[in-house]
Amino acid sequence: MKIRFALLTIAALAGSAHAQFFSESFETAIPVASQGPPGVTIALPSGNWHALNESNPIGTTGVFTSTLFAPVPDGTQHAAMNFNNGAGVSNLSTWFMSPNVVFNNGDTIEFWSRTVNNPSFPDRLHLKLSTAGASTASADFTTTLLTINNGLTTGGYPSVWTQYTATISGLGGPTSGRFAFHYSVPNGGPSGSNSDFVGIDMVVYAPAPGAAALLGLGGLLAARRRR
Repeated sequence: MKIRFALLTIAALAGSAHAQFFSESFETAIPVASQGPPGVTIALPSGNWHALNESNPIGTTGVFTSTLFAPVPDGTQHAAMNFNNGAGVSNLSTWFMSPNVVFNNGDTIEFWSRTVNNPSFPDRLHLKLSTAGASTASADFTTTLLTINNGLTTGGYPSVWTQYTATISGLGGPTSGRFAFHYSVPNGGPSGSNSDFVGIDMVVYAPAPGAAALLGLGGLLAARRRR
């Protein structure tokens, strides 16, 4: 009876914590076509991602899969965005939005990224957060969790695979939303002075340590009950 009560308590707490986990290494091809507004939903093993290219003027690519930066941290290919997201001289604004999850303070988002060897055209990437549920409107991504090369310098974006981690904070409680990679480069495009090519790989979204430990304890108690 005590074990049953403990299991019910843990299940209730885990449910309220909405502990979730997913990882994605982009081994499934991402279609480039039709990523202009309103964008396109892409079914990947980790869930439904959303790609949206709002570059002005828009180019011929959006988010796509590539092997340019092989070997990659995991698998054989990676997600990518590049200067062809725009046409001519363009303000690049390409979004790659995660599946809808329920965020808690202390949750972490880890990913790997890099640009080309010896870059001459600076790149920039933001990791943004939306707390507007399943929305895919770029205006809802109002919180910047992390920025790579905010100053748009040629040496500010790593030319080797580098791991980054951001931690969710400031929420009033469990909150439904998405995180997004925002390739945001002014004066970019094929004729611009900025933007080249960025890769993203091995994205891991993990619940706060307390929520993860809670789920692990639940598994241990369940195993004890079976014995």
